[in-house]
Amino acid sequence: MNKLVYSILALIVGGIVYRYRYPIVNAVLHIRPLQKWLVRSVMNVPFVRNTIISQVFR
Repeated sequence: MNKLVYSILALIVGGIVYRYRYPIVNAVLHIRPLQKWLVRSVMNVPFVRNTIISQVFR
């Protein structure tokens, strides 16, 4: 019974997050430390870093 309740709750929360995903992302990116952490994390991925660097130095 608990698994059913948790599954339904997860679906509801997932639907809400999906519907309001852009305002949530904007709110998170307005927090400066989280923004810096996200940029550092993404730039540690070699494919992303190489793609961005090649676009900057065209």
